Amino acid sequence: MKKILFLLISLAFLLLACTTSKSLAKKAKTMEDANQYQTASELYFQSIKKNSANVDALLGMKRTGTLVLNEYLAKFSKEKLNEDYKAATYTYLDAVAYKNRIKTVNVDLKIPEFTTADFKIIKEAYLNQEYEAGLKYIEEENFTAAELRFNEVYKFDKNFKEVEELRNIAFLEPYYRKADGYKNNREYRKAYEAYQRILKRVPNYKDTKENLDYVLQKGRINIMMLDSKDNSRYASYSKSAKNYTVNAMINENDPFIKIVDRENMDKIIKEQELSVSGLVSEKEALEVGELTGAQYALSVEVTNYSLEEKPIKKTSYKGFEKYREKYTVENSDVVQYRTRYKSVTYYLYQGSRIVNMTTYIKLVSLKTGEIIKSQILEKTESSKVYYLTYSGNVNMLYASNNGKVNTSRSSHDNLLRLSKAPQTFISKTKLTNDIYKELGSEITNITIRNLSK
Repeated sequence: MKKILFLLISLAFLLLACTTSKSLAKKAKTMEDANQYQTASELYFQSIKKNSANVDALLGMKRTGTLVLNEYLAKFSKEKLNEDYKAATYTYLDAVAYKNRIKTVNVDLKIPEFTTADFKIIKEAYLNQEYEAGLKYIEEENFTAAELRFNEVYKFDKNFKEVEELRNIAFLEPYYRKADGYKNNREYRKAYEAYQRILKRVPNYKDTKENLDYVLQKGRINIMMLDSKDNSRYASYSKSAKNYTVNAMINENDPFIKIVDRENMDKIIKEQELSVSGLVSEKEALEVGELTGAQYALSVEVTNYSLEEKPIKKTSYKGFEKYREKYTVENSDVVQYRTRYKSVTYYLYQGSRIVNMTTYIKLVSLKTGEIIKSQILEKTESSKVYYLTYSGNVNMLYASNNGKVNTSRSSHDNLLRLSKAPQTFISKTKLTNDIYKELGSEITNITIRNLSK
């Protein structure tokens, strides 16, 4: 049904587009004579749009436009008498919108001044009605309904009584109560997000700012990063992995995550002789937590690092190069061209470089000495080289298939792609750094996921 209606409307617009201003005015007069003033006024309007100098259309627009406008105003008067303030308000606005639209074709319709004066009174009554209803809903703590009422008033008059403040209360109070619930349940992150939403709209709503600071303080995670053992074979890799992790945590811009001061941390580690294998006793854990202000310790230790390389190997292959051969047609002077293929040799180069890294992470509570999370992370980054060289015209190069030319498009395109492929490995340093970045991001996510409140 909707498709049929759409097609009919589209057809009507198409016919309208193909109709002249004069014929539209003629159809409008027919509708006017049949007392179909709304339809007639629209046809006169379209006629004038096509030809602004069409006098018949202009006069007809004035006649029917006035009648249509009067229908709006009569409806407004009836709704006013019935004290239907909302309907009367919107009917008047519809009348003004109609008047303004008709004015775009230079036909000026008039709304009586006394009607405009009546509208101001009606609108005031309507806004008071909505305002009082909103107040009642606020008392009932039906904040959703209250917000709808106050938004309606705000749309017409932003300075109406205390509507702006009440509108904010209706919108924000549910969030405030929800945030308080999260705070009391120690769900500090959820509380923080709810308080933040409130402050974006009203910077000083109740004690939201103080509550925000409170949940941030209570939910903050102070983390101390531990160094690996000095005699570890992979100590330098562990140090880099740890530094990338710290950087990832900082770039996370998580207000709840704080890395304990490096200088203070080093001092405590030295005093307590802690390392990745540290935090053996509960007593040590408590002492470290108290002295550094840290709640948790995170160790990141690379336990294995390897580089596997398959040197680039050169292999020769037989192929064909396509060319055009000129020849003369037998028994004539006609010169033509034909496609030929000559046997050639091209070379494929193939090799790989693979970096593997195994990392052990451990997250420990400095209040209890408990290991909250321990996990082994294995990461691999690789660089593969696979390319082709040919001394001739590579654009005419085709592979061989059992000694015959393989003219398939996909095979030819593959050779072209290989001729443009990278010919050197990604450096070991770059591959290793890519692993560090992955590690930093994953360790950060693991940490936040296990410590979030």
